[in-house]
Order: sequence, then C-alpha cells, then structure tokens
Amino acid sequence: MGRMCTSVLMAVAWLVLAAPLTLAQSGSTIAGVVKDSSGAVLPGVTVEAASPALIEQVRTVVTDGTGQYKVVNLVPGIYSVTFTLPGFSGVKREGIELTASFTATINADLRVGALEETITVSGETPTVDVQNVTQQRVMTRDIMSAVPAGMRSAAQLAVLIPGVTTNNQDVGGTAFSAAAIAIHGSRLQEQTQLYDGMNYNNGQGRGGNFIAIVTNDATVSEISLETSGLSAESETSGVRTNLIPRDGGNTFKGLFIGAFTDHHLQSNNLNDTLRATGLTSVTTVKRSYDVDPAWGGPIVKNKLWFWGSVRAQASEQSVAGIFYNLTPTGHAYTPDTSRPADSIERNQNESLRLTMQLTPRNKVTLQHQNASQQRPFYGYSLGQLTSAPEAIYWSKSAPMYQSQGGWNSPVTSKLLFEAGVLYNNKDYPTLPQPDNAPDQVAYRDTGTGFSWGNYGNTYGHNASHNFNTRVAASYVTGSHAFKAGVTFMHLWAWTSSDVVNNGMTLQLNNTVPSQVTVFATPLNFYEILDANWGLFAQDQWTLKRMTINAGIRFDALRNMVPAQTIGPGPQVPNRNISFDEVDGVPKWRDITPRLGVAYDLFGTGKTAVKFSVGKYLEGPNPPTYTRPANPAGAIVQNATRTWTDRNNDFVPQADELGAINPSNFGTTNISTRYADDVLTRRGYNWEVAAQVAHELMPRVSLNAGYFRRWYGGFNVTDNLSLAPGDYDAYCATAPIDSRLPGGGGYQVCGLYDQNRIVTQNNLISKADKFGTSTEVFNGVDLSLNARLPRGVVTSGGVSVGRVATNNCFVVDSPQALLNCDITPPFQPNVKGLAIYPLPWWGLQTSATFQSLPGPQITASRAYSRAEVFSSLGRNLQSATANVPLIAPGTLYAARLYQVDFRLSKSIPIPRGRIQANFDLYNAFNASSILSINNTFGALWQRPTQILQGRLLKFGGQIDF
Repeated sequence: MGRMCTSVLMAVAWLVLAAPLTLAQSGSTIAGVVKDSSGAVLPGVTVEAASPALIEQVRTVVTDGTGQYKVVNLVPGIYSVTFTLPGFSGVKREGIELTASFTATINADLRVGALEETITVSGETPTVDVQNVTQQRVMTRDIMSAVPAGMRSAAQLAVLIPGVTTNNQDVGGTAFSAAAIAIHGSRLQEQTQLYDGMNYNNGQGRGGNFIAIVTNDATVSEISLETSGLSAESETSGVRTNLIPRDGGNTFKGLFIGAFTDHHLQSNNLNDTLRATGLTSVTTVKRSYDVDPAWGGPIVKNKLWFWGSVRAQASEQSVAGIFYNLTPTGHAYTPDTSRPADSIERNQNESLRLTMQLTPRNKVTLQHQNASQQRPFYGYSLGQLTSAPEAIYWSKSAPMYQSQGGWNSPVTSKLLFEAGVLYNNKDYPTLPQPDNAPDQVAYRDTGTGFSWGNYGNTYGHNASHNFNTRVAASYVTGSHAFKAGVTFMHLWAWTSSDVVNNGMTLQLNNTVPSQVTVFATPLNFYEILDANWGLFAQDQWTLKRMTINAGIRFDALRNMVPAQTIGPGPQVPNRNISFDEVDGVPKWRDITPRLGVAYDLFGTGKTAVKFSVGKYLEGPNPPTYTRPANPAGAIVQNATRTWTDRNNDFVPQADELGAINPSNFGTTNISTRYADDVLTRRGYNWEVAAQVAHELMPRVSLNAGYFRRWYGGFNVTDNLSLAPGDYDAYCATAPIDSRLPGGGGYQVCGLYDQNRIVTQNNLISKADKFGTSTEVFNGVDLSLNARLPRGVVTSGGVSVGRVATNNCFVVDSPQALLNCDITPPFQPNVKGLAIYPLPWWGLQTSATFQSLPGPQITASRAYSRAEVFSSLGRNLQSATANVPLIAPGTLYAARLYQVDFRLSKSIPIPRGRIQANFDLYNAFNASSILSINNTFGALWQRPTQILQGRLLKFGGQIDF
C-alpha cells in the first residue's frame, strides 16, 4: 500500500509542478504555406486565427523560413484566418469550419500593396487532411442533433462508421448504455474512452463496457472518433473516442433535449420464420424517455463562465421469449406467458462545468458529474438471455461520480502546455433479485442451457476508483510540430463474491438431475493497477508536400494485490487465512514506435496518400492478471459432484453425490502461477494502414484504405500435472438434424477426456513455448463524406474484412487441435447516413442505414457418459462432455438490415429555435437476429435477441 500512495503522490506532485499547463484535447489545427505572387515563400507573415469559439478570441503565429505556419490546439468552431505582412496587401479567409482532431490546410498568396488593404475570401472548408495519418471521424453537434441515434452516445454514433462493430445493436435508445465498439479486428476492451481527453473508465476494466458514468448529451459539443493510425499519445489501438465538452460563454444560452415513446408506438415484428424456431414473443419497448435541460453563460463576463445540465433517461423493455416463472422455487421452469420478462435501465446525470480565464494565456476548466444508475434485471442488458427473471442479477450503482480539472496555457505562439486530472468513483453491485430468499435454489439445465430459481453464479460488489493525470508540451513552428508528454493512471478495485443457497447450485440434464456445484464463498478480491506511466513524443515535419509523423512511446505498468484476510464460508466452515501483499503482477515496460507519412499528391491540398505503421499494447482489464496471482483467487473456488437423485425429490443427499472434483476444493494451495516472462512481456498488436483521400469536389471527399492488424505475445495456461498422454481419445455421433451439416449423423472425432484426476498445477506461460499462435485481420474500406450547400450532409461506405486465427498446438489436451485453424469468409459491413433539408415549411429529413453480418451459428451438445462409453471405453470423468458439432466460422444467420428515419420541423423563436422530431427506428420492421442459442437441444437456433420492431419516437430540442 505504501508503494501505491507513493505513486499517487508522485503524480499529484507532477501535476502541481505543471501548474501553468493545459487541458485542451480537441487537437484541431489550421496550417498552410504563404507565398507571394511569384510563388516564392514568405517568412515572417503574421497569421491570426479568430473564432467566437476561442475564449481568447484570436490566436496568432508567424510563418517560418519555409513560409509555413501552424496554429495548433484549437477548439472546434467557425474560424477566419488573416494574413498580414508589411508591404503586402492582407488576405482574410472566412467561414472555415474546424472540427475536432482535424488539420485544415489554408494557404494564402499575398501581393504587393498597401498594408491597410485586405482582401476577404469566403472559401470552402477543406475536406482532406493532408498532414495527419490518423483516420478519424467527427460527429459535430449539428449532425448529433439531426440524425436518429437513440441516446446519441459515442457508441451509438460510432456504429454509423463503416467497419465499426459493437456488442449492443441499438434501436431508438433501447440498447444498454455501456456498449463497446471495435474496428478492423481490434478488441472491444481496447477502445479508449476519453472525456475532454481524459480516461473515464472505472477501475474494473477498459473499453465501453466499463464506463464510470453515463454521460450527459447536453454537455457535449462534438465527439471525435479515431479509428486507425493512432499517434504515440495512445497506449492501445482500436477506436479512440473523445467527448469534447461544451463551455459557457459571455451570452446566456440554454438547451432542452427530450424524447419519449412507449409500447403503443411500436410494431410487432414476430414473423412466421421466427415462430418456426419456437419463439413466441419478441423484445418490445414498454416505455422510454430522455429529458435533458442545460443552461450556461457568464458568472463574470470575460473571466468566468458556467454550463450546467441535468439528465434523466430510461429504457424499459419486455424481453423476447422469456417469461416470469410461475414456480420460481420449484425444480422446473413454468413460464407465465402473460408476463414477459423485464429489462430496465434508468440513468441520471447532473453536471456543472466552470471555465475560467485567469489571464490572457491561462485558462482553467473544472467539471463535476454526479450520476446514478438502476438496472433491476442487469443480466439481460449483458446478453444473459437464457435465464428466468429470478435468475438474473439486480444492480443499482452507488456511488457514481466524476470530477475533472484542467489548465490551458499557450505561453507563446510557438510554445503550448497542457495538463489535466480526473477522478471517478463507482460501485455497480450485482446481487440476486431482492425478492429471492437467501436459500432459494439456483437451477440450470445443461441440455437446454436455461437457468431459473435464483442467480446461479457468483455475485457481489464491484467497487473501483480511477485517478489519472496528463501533462504535455508542444513546440510548433511553421513546418515542424513537436509534442511530448506524460500520463499516469492509478486504478483500485474491490470485488466481493458470494453464491446463493449456502454456496450450492444444482444442474439438470434435460430435466434429469446430473450434478451439483459448490462454491468456496464468500470471497473478497482487492486488486490495484498501482501505476500506469506513459511517456510519449510525437514529431511532425512538413517537407514541401510530404509530412512525416514519427512517434515513440514508453509505458510502465505495475499491478499489485494488497494484504488481505479471508474468513469461513458455508462450504468451508473452518477457513481463516491471511495473505501477504503480492507486487508486480505484471510489471511491464515497453517501447512502441509509430510512423506515418502523408503526401499531398498534387500540392493542391485535395488529394493525400497516407501510410502508417504502429505497434500498440495489450489492454487487459485490471483483474485479468491480478486475479490469478491473488492468493484469494488461488483458492479452488468451485467444484462439481455427480448427482444421482435416487428418490426423485430433487434434493441432493450425501449418499446421492459422487466424489468432489477437483478434490482440492477450498484449499489454499497455489494452483495457478505465472511464468516469469508473462509478467515482463506484454501482449501487443501491429497495425498497418495504407489510404488515399481525395476531394472529388468542394466539400465532398472519397477515402479508400487497406488495413492489416496482427496480434502477438499470447498467453496459455499449462497444467503441469497433465500431459497429452493423460487424455483418452473418443468420438461422438452428431444427432440427425436437417440443420446440421449434411443432415447430421456424422462422427465428431478429435475429442479427448482426462483419464485421471489430478490437482491443478497451472502455469500461465507464453504461447510461443508450445507453438505458433496467430490472429490476423485483413480488410479494405471505401467511404464517401459530403457536406453540401443548403445543409445537405451524407456519408457512408463499405468495410470488408475478416479475422483469421490459428492455434494448432497442444498444451495439455490434444483436443486443442480440433477446430484450431479458423478462417471465416469475408463479410461486408455497410453503413450510411444522410441529412436533407426540404425546401418548404422548415422541414428536414435524415436517415441512417446499417447492413451487418448475422451472428455466428455453432452447436454445443452435452453428451452423457452412456452416449460416449462405447467410443471412450470407460465413463467420462464428469457427468457430461460438451461437444462442438459445427466448425466455427462456417455458418451464420441472415444479415442484419436496419434503417432509421427522422422528420424534423424547425420553428424559429426569439434568440433560438424549436426543433420537433418524429423518429422511425427500424423503419422497415426488420426481424434480424442479433444473438442465438447455440446449445444443441430443444432451444437450438432459437433467437435469444432480435432487432426491435419498428418504433416511433417523439422528441425535440429547444435552443434559446
């Protein structure tokens, strides 16, 4: 614990020493070259970038010896750029719309003339960034307000980008708020979540599934989405989302966002095809609303501004194919078909942001967001769609808040600093339903994969803290921009673990009792990401038409487990043990390079050829490494016993239970440990991207790219007590079923069963000690983006790619060679959006389109001892064995098609406008399958979730 406090104090000290530094994370730039009428470059030209979006109103730089200039760290907004030089007429470019993370190339030609003469030009905003290699898309406030996008979260907007995938397909704001996104073969937990440039994950994990707060739409001005070619500022790859917050100003302004729908406004999309699978109902909305007022303005004019907002949002739904249980305490599930199961999420967010201009060159921002979240049937939100309502856990997050601060200081026109700090605190407990009795039995039928009675797994608190800081300095000349900085993160997590019914759950196989599972709970796990330091340097040189982006990053990450004491439990009544602190699990130090080249092909700023290559680091959730090294985690936490229910009372008696497996259940012997190199060699991936961006016409650009990503540094778990010879081979006969390949009846061989019971003696090692493990993505993207006159906006395209994996080597069981080489087919991911103002009555239409591959279909069947005895020549070690009947990557459900439509009416009011929205989500009432039951049996291929039916939603926005 002392080392933890030292690391935090060091980070705080660093921030204090960086007092005049900044938090300005939009990363926008205006750059270009200034020449005279003969084409010669002009050094010493004064360049002023002015915008109402800038607190200081004007940012000034001077061209260098090559005639180039850069104005960096600008906030999004509408800019004018003025060029002046004694002896030359001035030039002013107006109407430049600058979005987050974009470099707008604005060149100028000055002619000899009087200084007081200024030529004003209203030119088109550039659409091609000819200097940066990062592929990014910005969702501006006008797009966020115009398109039908549910809660307008980063994930719900990002899925409109070709190639982006998510674990939560949304229809009108019905999806769970904690959705993760990925692109080009990246992993969901590699998504970087930033709010004003600062990480706002909770301490339990990374990516969109582990956000500390549900953000407030009215506090966000833009969302920047970077998808490839990330700079040295990023530790991991994947999608990097940055929510740019809204500041108050010298004028009082307000905003009110609202939306509502209920079951009366939704169509039924249960069709005959779905009925044929046995599905008798579909997920439907019961009620959904979003109320989000905001207001801001000056506290002290030109010195202190505020922006505050309060949001209340909820989504209440009925779950498809799952019903309340008429016999929740019985040994069979009896569905009450008059009462569909509920899935409910309610969120609140209260936010206040203060912006202070301490001096002309020092700006401070402070923001606090207090939130709450209620999820009475949380498991359904996570896709646990094979459980009755009483077997789904309940959650209410408390506490749940985030505080953030920053300082911004452009010391000179060339030297800029930035720094910030963020802290959040969250506990999202997962508990049994409040109406369940503590001794209520949890059942699961392994033949159907369905659970009922009570929550049948571990539950408890998930409390965490996240403290992170960031400091950076930039030195910019006209042709050169250098940025260096340091980041620090400290995460603390506590997870408690308990199981209902005194730590025992019951399993049936097609209604017949087969085994019980016992748990050595209660347990508590304390795990800490003690220090995650990142030092980065990013250099950018513009040499005529070529811009070189070179970066390097050093990361040092150390996790630890504090000392702890574990007491007794129902299944381990005599336990009382203490454990010492465990440090350095892992203790990684890595250097990762980034290199990119952008070439202005014709020197017009309209066509860019880009190439980037970079190495990125594995981004595991903190418990991934600390849990196996945690001595409490080394306890054998669960075990099974075969159960022969001789008296048919569905109550396990001692004489009906077989031997406990594993036999060392509940002991404190260290059963899993790390090889030294796992704690010092971090997993990684490389990404290569080659792209062409071309401006077809003013404000219309076409982008094409090839992307390749490959992973390395894999880990495997080796039970040292076992060798390949400790397994016996057998085959299983697939059932006769027309839905199986060839109608079924074939032999599935390459199956192996352990032929002796051993204690666990696991060593987590690097996979390359046993063989070659690969995971490679290859794909291409083609997209079009246009912002046309009269407010017409359109964008979209196609991304075609696949991830191929190969793990054809044996660690313990030779069954690892079964389906070890998986190469799925190439499948297109197609997205589009359009905004079109109609020429009459203040009407505007907009629509979004998605076409995605359907979910993979597999088939896992539980085989009994009797079914494989003749092939194996003996009984299985356990009561059943799960056998894969279909090779992965070969069978998929039908593609998903989703069209969302909006009609808006705009009504001018004094100092603002009213926008009334009529949204039609899933406009064609598609019944696309989102997830499917892959347990072979009576419920096999029955959809567990489909796209929600056509939903009409009324909403609007008032700007005043």
